[in-house]
Amino acid sequence: MTSAVSPTLQRLLAITLLVFTLASAWYVVVSPIATLLSERAEQRGMALRAVRRNRALIQAAPAVQAALESVEHSPRWQNFYVADRPQAATLQLEGDLRTLFKPTNNPTSMTAEPATSKGTVTRISVKVTLSMRVDQLAEALDLLHRQTRHLEVESLTVQAPEFQTADTNPPLMIQADIAGLMVMRDAAKSGP
Repeated sequence: MTSAVSPTLQRLLAITLLVFTLASAWYVVVSPIATLLSERAEQRGMALRAVRRNRALIQAAPAVQAALESVEHSPRWQNFYVADRPQAATLQLEGDLRTLFKPTNNPTSMTAEPATSKGTVTRISVKVTLSMRVDQLAEALDLLHRQTRHLEVESLTVQAPEFQTADTNPPLMIQADIAGLMVMRDAAKSGP
């Protein structure tokens, strides 16, 4: 005996089969295609951004080149020490500082710090220890500021006596780290 399936059950089975077929088609065919199209659109967007960035760099290249040339021919390079090696430039720096502190007539102790290079420029530094009065210190700092070389006081420690009267000008113990910049002799001739 065969059992007859009711038309309602047949419709329900057909609808279920249709939904299952559509879901399978979505996961097997449509979803991978949609994912592929989305990834390609994202890659295309990244490529377009890279092309725009490269075009901007190409357009900016002449301005960058002109800026580089202006830096290479800047008179500021004349404010740097020029030597074959950092030790020679450090000796020049020490000589400049001895000349600068000479009016104090006090012994000056100098210790060279290790040089550090950044591209074509090398930072040279000297630790200076000396004794001078406050007016001499102010004058020395002013002379250091007006120096033709590019010099920078990186640290300054002043030690004053614990007691003093109002009308005295006692000597102060000064310790300073003073740095300058140097370029190699070959780089100075051709420009950095």
